[in-house]
Amino acid sequence: MFLVFWSCSDSGEPYINGCMDSTACNSNLDATYDDGSCTYPDDNYDCDNNCITSLDACDTCGGEIDDISNCCQDGQLADCTGTCDGDAENDDCGICSGDNSSCVNYSSEIQSIFNANCTSCHGGLGGLTLDSYSTLIAGNIIESGNGAGSLLIKKLRGTASGSQMPQGGSPLDDATINLIETWIDEGALDN
Repeated sequence: MFLVFWSCSDSGEPYINGCMDSTACNSNLDATYDDGSCTYPDDNYDCDNNCITSLDACDTCGGEIDDISNCCQDGQLADCTGTCDGDAENDDCGICSGDNSSCVNYSSEIQSIFNANCTSCHGGLGGLTLDSYSTLIAGNIIESGNGAGSLLIKKLRGTASGSQMPQGGSPLDDATINLIETWIDEGALDN
């Protein structure tokens, strides 16, 4: 009896070395011999090194940190750009490194309207006082975030009961009332 052992190489077909795992980054479907060279992506990445999960607050692929302030080393604080020990700050409008131009500014825009048109009657003689941010807020005539629903805007537009304000004077123009309403809509900030 005669036994013959036969393999692909015995048939004259060449060995094709390579990675035979189809899930590997360097898979070779033509390989006939797995040479152990398979490579695989790191966790949370594909073979092209693209993140395939979400980034955490520190921009770590698949990380679990929710607060950017936890990305810095001990003793460091993150600024509004996420730079550890950086000096960028939010402006009064809440814009990182902003210049306060994206929102209505109370101290330079709104208080000056009250000073020119309202404080002669509402300047500290009892009742409503509009000579400062704190007295305006204490007057309960604005609803932060809801300009149109605020009593102040209704009085300026003449849609609330009683006299339109400013009483005895010319009504404020629409642009001025809209500016005050926008400031209230933006949260009536003390900026």
